[in-house]
Order: sequence, then C-alpha cells, then structure tokens
Amino acid sequence: MSIEALRKDIIERLEIDPSEIYKTFQSLEGTRHIIQYQNPDYTFSMSKTFKPKVECFGITNRCQDGKFVLFLDYDKIYKEIVYKNLDNLLKKYPKNFGNFYIATTEPEEKLTGGQIKGSYHVINFSKHYKYQIEDYLNLCDVDPYFKEIPLKTAHKCHVLRFSKKYWKIDGQTQKQQPKFLEIHPGNRVISPKESSYAHYKFFKAHWGITDLANAKHRFDSLYKIELHKYSTPKVSNDG
Repeated sequence: MSIEALRKDIIERLEIDPSEIYKTFQSLEGTRHIIQYQNPDYTFSMSKTFKPKVECFGITNRCQDGKFVLFLDYDKIYKEIVYKNLDNLLKKYPKNFGNFYIATTEPEEKLTGGQIKGSYHVINFSKHYKYQIEDYLNLCDVDPYFKEIPLKTAHKCHVLRFSKKYWKIDGQTQKQQPKFLEIHPGNRVISPKESSYAHYKFFKAHWGITDLANAKHRFDSLYKIELHKYSTPKVSNDG
C-alpha cells in the first residue's frame, strides 16, 4: 500500500475530517501539543511545536548607492567547505574580490579525524550589482533559507545578525554575538573594485577586526547602512 493510500485508509477508518484537523492545529497556542486519534485498528498522532522567539538585529548588504556587498551565511558546515567556496570565488572572479572576513556564530566543533564543523558569517567589502551577488551565492553552499531572504522580505536584501542569539550546549543556555575569527586567504588580497567603507567600519567595530588588510582599498565616500530588526527562534532567554 502506498503512503497516500495508507493516509486515506487511516482517515476513513478513524472517521476524521482533514479540514477539522487543520482547524484544530490552527487554533493551538503554547509550546507543544499532541493530537491523537484512536480506533481499534489505528492510532493516529500529530504534534505541533511552537519555538519561542527573540528579537535580533542585523545589517543588510545594500550600499547607499544601490550596490551590494557579498554576505555569506553558513549553518553547521565543515570549515574546509567554506574555504573551498571562497577559493573558488577568488579563482573565478580574481578582479572582483578582496579579502574575505570570517566570523563564527556559535562555538566550532572539532570532529574525529581533525575536521572542524561550525556556523559562519563571511563578508567581503567589494561592491557589486545585485545580479552578481546572486551569481556568487549560487556557487556557494550557504544556508538555503539565506538565499531566499530577499524574496521573502520587504527590504529585499541579505541580512547578517550582529546581536546575540540563544541556543543550548549540553543542557546549558549559551548566548553569543558573531565573533570575528580570521581573514581568508592568509595573504593580503586587494580588490580593484570599489569597497564599502560604511560596511567595513561597521564590522570593524562590531567584530573587533584589528587588521588593516583593506586599508589600501579604493573605499567609497558613503556612510549610510541599513539595519533590520527581526524575530528568530531561541532556546531560552536565561543564562
């Protein structure tokens, strides 16, 4: 029996109206609910979980003149894949990028065999047109939802968080702002393209970047950036 046939059989035997199930789920409030229907042949259970939300603050990648800088958001990925993505961009577009700046958004995990897994934010301050940003993202293994942010939001930009976020490690509530990790590649790469001074100045302050790798870049003279407030799931707000 196929899954669809089994679903129909369950509904018929339990004598449930699928629209009533939907209405029940829509009316639920709270943290977690389980709905269970039972007859002599089947037990049919469904659950709905509500994740508490916390307000976060992020910065968009739009520049004052309508161009954009490249933001990359990686979620629970091998660090070596991030490096490969960045090396591919530098190889394919050698005249488009300067140094990449990498921050961690939660503690890295060292795995058996020497691999490192983590979640990362990556920024490059060279300025591009929007269609170019889309091309770059299609070459990278970023979080799929991150790619879709401009399609689903009114501001039509990519956003990176700069405020704290909460999660649990071994039952303990943790909270951390993105933390500057390193520059990639290790040698200085100067982009011939104009760079966003406003974004560089912002992240230099919020990430604590101490290097001057971009000091010789051709910075623009613009100073406005866009900040955005949004809600994101959290584990707890204590600790």
